[in-house]
Order: sequence, then structure tokens, then C-alpha cells
Amino acid sequence: MPSNIEIKSRLTDFAAFHALFEQLFASKVSDHKILQHCDTYFKCETGRLKLREIILNDESAAELIFYSRSNTAGPKLSDFVKYDCTGTSSQLKELLTQANGLRGVVNKTRHLYIVGQTRVHIDEVEGLGSFMELEVMMKDGQPIEEGTAIAHEFMEKLKLAPGSLIEGSYIDLLDPSK
Repeated sequence: MPSNIEIKSRLTDFAAFHALFEQLFASKVSDHKILQHCDTYFKCETGRLKLREIILNDESAAELIFYSRSNTAGPKLSDFVKYDCTGTSSQLKELLTQANGLRGVVNKTRHLYIVGQTRVHIDEVEGLGSFMELEVMMKDGQPIEEGTAIAHEFMEKLKLAPGSLIEGSYIDLLDPSK
């Protein structure tokens, strides 16, 4: 099962953080995209299950993602499984809503950067504000400690205060009932 080391941080100044990121990492970015995401979360006994609908320019795609991680601030291991959905995602959304129940929907604009083996997301989340998320994409056999060290290095360079770190996911902030 693929895994990441993740952190998520609330941003108090989206523009200032974005400028700092560009200043520090512009020469190291191998890819940059601005995406629109609509994440529909379904009730799930273990972990989280979401259908992500993605719009990039005029192209759309969808993927079903199950992931499991602890709700702790700071770097944490996230195991996940993704399924790329072909065709229309509306039928799958209806099927999963009927089978599992709907937990909620998160809409966001995501600036996605790839720096080495790390995905950096600078997000504007509807109803919540601005956030930054790191996903250190673990290589097969790579020790968790290496991924955690990479996350800590980014946190230090980006001056992320420990108090700004988020424990759960965006849906947990929108719907703290679970």
C-alpha cells in the first residue's frame, strides 16, 4: 500500500506564505498546477473515504481515495489506496452515498507543487481559509524516519509554527462530529 508522511498547517497570510515558498523553492519545483477539487467524504468505519473530483483548465477527472492516518499534529504516516475513475463520477457518488451515507463536501483551490519527492499543496478551502499541506511520497523500502526528516526540513525552512499544525483533515474541521 502506498504511503506518505503528511503535515497540514493553517496559514494566516496566504500571499506572504506563497511568496516565501516561491522564494525558497522556485528553482527546485518540477511541476506546478492550479486545481479545483471537490472532495465528497463518505461515512466510513475506519479511515476516510472520499471521491475527489478534479478540474484542471477545462479537463476533469475523478479518483476514489481511501486513507488511514492518525489525527496528530506534526508529521504522520498516511497509508492510502487510490482508484482512478473513468466516465462520470456522479453514479459512483450516488452509489457510495446510498451505501455508506454522506459525511460532507470540501471545495478548495489547490496550488500543487512537486519538490523532489514532496507534494506541496497551498490550499484555499471554502468555509475554512488558507492552509499548506506537505505529502512526502515514500519510496518502496524507505524508512519512515527519512520521510519525517524531510517533512521537518520543509517545516523549518517554511517557518511553520507548531501551533499552526492541524491534526485531522479538512472534513474534520468542517464536521468535527466524528
